[in-house]
Amino acid sequence: MDMTNNDELTWFDVGPADMLANDEVTVVRAGHHAVALSRTAQGWGAIANRCPHQGGPLGEGMIEGCWLICPWHGWEYDPKTGETPGPFDDRVPSFAVELRDDRVFVGVIEPEEHETTLMTQLVDRLVAGGIDTVFGMVGHSNLGFADALRNAEKSGDIRFIGIRHEGAAAFAASAYGKLTGRPAVCFAIAGPGATNLYTGMWDAKISNTPLLAITGQIPTKNLGTRAFQEVPLVKALGPAAGWSKRLSASDTSKVATDMISFATTQHDVAHLVIPDDVQTLPPATDAPPATAAAPNRLLLTASDTAKIADLIRRSENPLFVVGKGGTRASGEIMALAEWVDAAVATTFPAKGCIPEDHPLATGVLGRSGTPVSAAMQTRSDLIVLFGTGMAPHTGITEKRPVVRIDTDALAQLRNTHNVAVFAMADAGAAAEALVRECTEADRPELRNYLADRWSWWRERKRQRRHIDVDGRLTSAAVFHQLKQSIPHDAVVALDVGNTTYSFGRYFEADGQRVVMSGWLGSIGYALPASLGAALAYPDMTIVAIAGDGGFGQYAMELTTIAKYGLNIKVVLLSNDELGKITAEQELAGTHTWATSLKNPSWAGMATSLGLFGTRVTTSEELDKGMRDLFAHDGPGLLEIRSSRLQY
Repeated sequence: MDMTNNDELTWFDVGPADMLANDEVTVVRAGHHAVALSRTAQGWGAIANRCPHQGGPLGEGMIEGCWLICPWHGWEYDPKTGETPGPFDDRVPSFAVELRDDRVFVGVIEPEEHETTLMTQLVDRLVAGGIDTVFGMVGHSNLGFADALRNAEKSGDIRFIGIRHEGAAAFAASAYGKLTGRPAVCFAIAGPGATNLYTGMWDAKISNTPLLAITGQIPTKNLGTRAFQEVPLVKALGPAAGWSKRLSASDTSKVATDMISFATTQHDVAHLVIPDDVQTLPPATDAPPATAAAPNRLLLTASDTAKIADLIRRSENPLFVVGKGGTRASGEIMALAEWVDAAVATTFPAKGCIPEDHPLATGVLGRSGTPVSAAMQTRSDLIVLFGTGMAPHTGITEKRPVVRIDTDALAQLRNTHNVAVFAMADAGAAAEALVRECTEADRPELRNYLADRWSWWRERKRQRRHIDVDGRLTSAAVFHQLKQSIPHDAVVALDVGNTTYSFGRYFEADGQRVVMSGWLGSIGYALPASLGAALAYPDMTIVAIAGDGGFGQYAMELTTIAKYGLNIKVVLLSNDELGKITAEQELAGTHTWATSLKNPSWAGMATSLGLFGTRVTTSEELDKGMRDLFAHDGPGLLEIRSSRLQY
């Protein structure tokens, strides 16, 4: 539409009068509009920047004679009127231009409000269903959905974090779901953007974590033609999602309700593909309002309650093991443990849900665990599992009877050695039922035994707080100093590798919550997961703990932390080596190969972004550096020259 004679124009100063020479064109913003601004012998011209054929940016084209040439396919436009020389009515809108005191002004009609589309309705339904957090990257095949997100962010309904790599978006959303039990959204463009979400989607799926993945897609008419960035996304990402659908013109925004309900009640991944053309459709008229879904809470049956209570009553040394599925029921489980005087260990993914200074706590059980937990399992005569499987890393012995309380229906089909009772039930509901059914017990000898074991282990840890044979700081020293500075209510995001194993063994959580990749064990998890934790708990200190191998995979998300000012403290153990892989090669009897690393100054990277950053190499520097990191008001990074070994 020609706006040159319109009396309702809004004028925008787009630059100085000498910004362009004759026969030049550029792109400027005039309010909501992208404008191809040009200067020719005929004067200044301003037309819409988008070519109507393939969407080419006209402001990046060339002036030839009296025509503006589209940079993508050579179509010609009058740079002042937007008209074309041919018989086709392919003109683009033009705008008014004026020179005022050596400044160029462009006059446009500004839209009064965000245009309501099917995407507006979809985002509104997501918000109504309880979704408030989105991690992702805006691009050409998700622009309609992104604009609806922008409008929701503007109104305060959505918090959006723009990441540097789509894999980080999926990890951040997975961490958010693990910590809160509620799904966040990760979103990306078609093709490689969508496939970059895959690992994080699997991380959520394996951990029974709710997550919503929303991906753009090429236009519907081009599907099946091997068009640019075409990937059959339902087929490609479907294995990582229990619910996967491509949105079509016949669908309504009820799909938002379906997505949220599936992810929340099934503790699984839901995936929606939105083709580019669907993103501009008008809103549906028959879409019902969305409601927030509630997760399932299965109750322990009377029969299972009686069986388990009888086994606990007859046990002399019961050991409870709390897994990821029992973390949000840790209060109820500890009330039961105190009632019957049972020792309590956790799996590594559940570390932190039980204060490890509690008289009945033993710490982590398994490869990343404490000698206290290992000794207690040996001493036990009954093991009760709350919300966990029997993975090799946890190392549940086959020589003790086991009770399993879990909501994972597939758990009955795997790892069921010596299971005396398998109960499909919510961990918290089961613990509450068992408190009512079990007889109170007092086991002073058990508490004395645990106290003795902890005393022995803490002395061994103290002896390991030294410099190793290579002159590097040990993990025992690092996590001792971390314990002195970290807030009790901090949230810790862990990577994988020797650093993580050592954290599980040496750090005694006394209120801190932990989030990790768990049984997928994906390297690089800590930094993007800390983004999810920061959005889940914006008022708490978030600590990302990683080795240099894992940190390097998503190191550029440090710029995301800086951009949004997230209160994340990075504790980085740097030894210039993939230490865990070196150890695996040594255990396997193969040659040590391809595990050395060349690192930048990670602390220097942090300071270049305006964050706190320092590197430490001695015990004295470690003490001061850790205190300074946590005393700093804002995000920061402590780079530690550390041993490659786990001690």
